Amino acid sequence: MLMKLKFIKNKVLGWFSDYGHYISLSLLVFPISYFETFIVIPTIVEQWSLSFICHLGCANFLIFNVISNIIYGMFTNTTIKCISLEDFNKEEWTVCSVCECLRPPRAWHCDKCEICVLKRDHHCKFLACCIGYFNHRYFMFLLFYSCMGMVYFLYLNIRFVSPFITWSRTIILKFICPFGALILDYGTESLYVFLLMVNVLIGLSTGFLFIYHFNNLLRGRLVPETKSYIRDYIYDRGWKHNLIEVFGSRWYLTWISPFIPSKLPGNGVEWPIDDKFKIC
Repeated sequence: MLMKLKFIKNKVLGWFSDYGHYISLSLLVFPISYFETFIVIPTIVEQWSLSFICHLGCANFLIFNVISNIIYGMFTNTTIKCISLEDFNKEEWTVCSVCECLRPPRAWHCDKCEICVLKRDHHCKFLACCIGYFNHRYFMFLLFYSCMGMVYFLYLNIRFVSPFITWSRTIILKFICPFGALILDYGTESLYVFLLMVNVLIGLSTGFLFIYHFNNLLRGRLVPETKSYIRDYIYDRGWKHNLIEVFGSRWYLTWISPFIPSKLPGNGVEWPIDDKFKIC
């Protein structure tokens, strides 16, 4: 009985570990979208003025790109099952000890997804899936628009909460320890300070992640490859080709929407290596 309860407990904890971040993301996106578009913007800007329309358009553009990139990132198949592997030269392929099958270069097994993923960068807990060759574009734009959205909403929120905040020495302490202030001195001011700091933290974290992953992208490397001194630049073919490898032939248009088709130059299986890295 105890063993059965322990098994159920581990399964539940494992489920929350796998999907908890994704659920948190979902619970954040929609309330934030509603709050900014239906409460903040109508409060700080005269309704249906030119400024109101511009702010509403900008906010909805950012929200649309965040939500649509989440959907595309989650439901784009990037595993080894998404493409036929029969006709490729398997000379440099390796055997996955878990799947017990051949896998192409840069494909790694994911314990969460329980399958090998083409050009696996990492497992994204917020999307509850791996970031690989075919959905890398959507992950990058999710980070970019999340960061831009938080920066823009911070500007709007500061204007919105200013009438409710008295600028004094006490308010500085609330900004330093917003969670403690919310518990010890619950009120409108403490609540708005806490929400502003959450806004700042999400903006900083998504901004940091975008810079980190974009730097890897420009160098043509993946997260697992950054841990290897020798293999860091094997697949680097120049910043422009590296951009096209992720965002496709129409890379200069993909920022507008994930709905814009942009054919990738490769297949996620074959990876040319610079001659200087080849072993004779």
